[in-house]
Amino acid sequence: MFRNLPTFKSLPQAIGLPFLSSAEDAQVQFKAGDNGLKRLSGEDVIPISEESYWSQYWTLFSSASDVNSLISAQDVRQALSANPDNVANLITVLSHHLFMLLPSPAFPGPSTDEALNCLRVLGRVLVVVYEMEDPTWANTNLWARKPRGSVDLRDFPGSRHDEPPADLAIEDDQFTLGDDDDEDADEGARAFKASVGRSRKASAATQKSQAEENGGDTDENGTLRDPLANPGPAAEADEEQNVAKHEDLVPSLAERLFSCTVDLLFCAGFSVPESVRGEDHDGDKVNYVIWEKGVGSTVSIGSTSELDRNKVEVLRFLLILLSTTMYISPGALQSTPNPLLEHLTHDLERRLVLSLLCSLLNTSVGSPKTGTSAMPYNHLVFRASDERRSLVRMCLMTLLVALDYRSFDSIPQTPGTPGVAEAKDENAFRFFVSKLHRKDDFAFVLGGIIGILEEHLAVSNNYLPGSKKPVPYLLEAFMLLWRLVDLNKRFRAYVFESGKAIDIIGYVLICCLEFKGDPSQHGFLRLLSYLLQTLSADQAFGSAINQPLRQAVPAKWAVQGSAADFMIVSIYSIATTPGLNQLFPALTIAITNAAPHLRHIGVQASTRLLQLFKAFSAPNFLLADEGHPRLVYYLLETFNSILYYQLNENPNVVYSILQSHQDFQKLATFTLLSGLREIQRKKALREERAAAAAAAAAPARPGLVRSNSELAMLAEKAALLGREIDDDEDDHIASPPTAGGSAPSTPTVDAPPAATPSSTEEPPRPLSEKARGKMRATESTTSLPLEDDEEELMKVAAAGVGPTGYVPTQEWVSSWQKGLPLDPVLVAISELLPKIQDSQPPRTGGPSSKVFNLLKGMSLGDALPPAPPVVPRKFQWSPQSCVWLTSLLWGDIYVAGLAQGLWKDTTVRLFGVKQAPAKGRPAQVDRMLKMIGVV
Repeated sequence: MFRNLPTFKSLPQAIGLPFLSSAEDAQVQFKAGDNGLKRLSGEDVIPISEESYWSQYWTLFSSASDVNSLISAQDVRQALSANPDNVANLITVLSHHLFMLLPSPAFPGPSTDEALNCLRVLGRVLVVVYEMEDPTWANTNLWARKPRGSVDLRDFPGSRHDEPPADLAIEDDQFTLGDDDDEDADEGARAFKASVGRSRKASAATQKSQAEENGGDTDENGTLRDPLANPGPAAEADEEQNVAKHEDLVPSLAERLFSCTVDLLFCAGFSVPESVRGEDHDGDKVNYVIWEKGVGSTVSIGSTSELDRNKVEVLRFLLILLSTTMYISPGALQSTPNPLLEHLTHDLERRLVLSLLCSLLNTSVGSPKTGTSAMPYNHLVFRASDERRSLVRMCLMTLLVALDYRSFDSIPQTPGTPGVAEAKDENAFRFFVSKLHRKDDFAFVLGGIIGILEEHLAVSNNYLPGSKKPVPYLLEAFMLLWRLVDLNKRFRAYVFESGKAIDIIGYVLICCLEFKGDPSQHGFLRLLSYLLQTLSADQAFGSAINQPLRQAVPAKWAVQGSAADFMIVSIYSIATTPGLNQLFPALTIAITNAAPHLRHIGVQASTRLLQLFKAFSAPNFLLADEGHPRLVYYLLETFNSILYYQLNENPNVVYSILQSHQDFQKLATFTLLSGLREIQRKKALREERAAAAAAAAAPARPGLVRSNSELAMLAEKAALLGREIDDDEDDHIASPPTAGGSAPSTPTVDAPPAATPSSTEEPPRPLSEKARGKMRATESTTSLPLEDDEEELMKVAAAGVGPTGYVPTQEWVSSWQKGLPLDPVLVAISELLPKIQDSQPPRTGGPSSKVFNLLKGMSLGDALPPAPPVVPRKFQWSPQSCVWLTSLLWGDIYVAGLAQGLWKDTTVRLFGVKQAPAKGRPAQVDRMLKMIGVV
């Protein structure tokens, strides 16, 4: 009786809208069903042969976001805890499926998505494995090498480690890294497959052939002097034993996975065009060719958006393989090796290293820039540029990871050891970067980096906000520039010879000003300060910085004069920004290194330079930290260099020194007690100003009672608005770490240029004849009378000075105070100050043209002590700086991967992760969801 009843469709079918597609329904079943993800955590071990289950992991997903949303870190942790054998089988099955796909004639093709899903799922699982505190499971399942006789190599069709290296045809336009007449020429490089598990020691025949290709760069035994060479006769016996030992072992699963990943980066039809697979290669789809023209290649093999997307996926997984560094604490970083990163930088064959290096470098700096397009809102029209931007950033990050890695033996153990470029380093990527020497290569790389910086400035100064996308790899571009300048002396020389140094200096300073108020960018600012110090150590820096800037500096930061004026004013602006104390040494050293060459410093920069000295020599700053006196030392060296080498070219600086003569004299007689008294005096003055401000504001608001903090804010606001205050009370300038705003602007005066003193300031008093010559020694030995408050002041010192609570002592003060290079400045003051006073009436404001011309014609050659040699202060690598830079790089990689959820919800140990609070509409939605109990 029920046979004739109508068939009812489901509600989504009845209204004509499928609620879920078949693929989406399969994903839901995988997430919630019993035969899906939950089975990994079950009691039963899933056999490797059950392909119907394992195939879900390479067929269900269509993007990386699908994998990371359906397979959470907690799911993997639960499986590792409940049934770790299933996780081991999952990694093994996915790896071997990837190994079978690569040599398959049908790949690439319909199975391309399967390969990508294998990479995505493996990446989701491996990051959780890396975070495990106990490495036993990972050592057993990822890194263990098994005896060759106990493993059937046919189970690993993707691993070709046992195949002899195949000689591939090398095009004439590939691997042209050197000139014909250069001893470091790299032409004629041989082609090798990835040698997984191969020892660093090459055979004698291979070394000899490589030596011939390198233009005779060998020692007396004919051994190639490069990172792949024999470590020395003393280690030959141990090395041969290691070779024999490793030849009897099958490479670990992680090593085979690394080899397959590298091959995927050069697979025809998948990541490089099908045209690279020719008849001469016997149909071999893996060909280690350079992707783009530039360094090492004069032609580009071409690419498409699909190939770029595949490269991004593979490079992303390669970074995941190398990301064990993230899960190492900073204290253990130098002593804990990264096996795959060690293999990438120390064990690969020369041809493969060059292919990777040139491909990553050329793609990073040679890609066309899209941010400078004249079309408004161009990123909404040209979506194809997004894939290219993602590829550029992935290439930059991968290249920087390779250049950053150093074994523990190559890291300087003391700050005084030679820098990276001067130390012996077996990292092949660093080695070949240091050997670049062709000017065409330098022009290509430098032009590409400057193009990225130009694009960023164009986006920042755009009149239509949001019409151009920000550059996502600005940090990586500056980091690459620093690496090249630091590793390659010839590239550093080319930067100055090409005239582009002035552009780089401008971009560095503009970015410092742009990001100085963003706490999340403080690591980036520190990188920029070190880059500026590295550049300033070159003698050509002084000549370059005297030129005017060529960039269009935003009006709020514009400074009249040369790049030197802009640098000094910018550094002063940074010094008056809270929280940037870590930048002070490098930035101050940059000024010191350039001082012997500075000429025609203007009014504003001269005033700011002396205000910076006053800020650093103020007692509340000087006694607040053990390292603060060195900042005063650097600035005194700056003044001395100007007095010795550029006296007549900088009358504005000299006049500012004479105007601030009391600050130098106070520093010459500085003691712990005098500094503490000054701190207490300024504290009392601040309280008086706060009370006066409260009294003045009381009539306007009857019955209003203000707290002490509010009164202090009113006093500070009055000072920042330019109300008349005594020079000694200018605390918002004298205390950079606690400054709440920028300093008041200084007016620019036409010729004759000079600093404009306050009209209420007393004219400088002449010094006695006894103050000349050895004035420093005479005044510093004068004992101050003891006062009744000495005991109270010592209690103040014992309680700590400054935000860190540093406890200064008189012994510590004497140790650095006697070593300050004050004598040249004090002698110049004693010689010049009386002459200036005789030529200028008191209370006349700025100097007259007569004084200005007098300063331009002064000579102190007979009065000053002998000039010290000019020795620039170079940036010195230390274990701490190496760990800091590694943390900064991997922190940036971590943030870049959050969009895809790569390392999300895993416990990284190299750096701290702080979740930024949500703002705007997302925050409102989040609060609403919490109110109704959804999240």
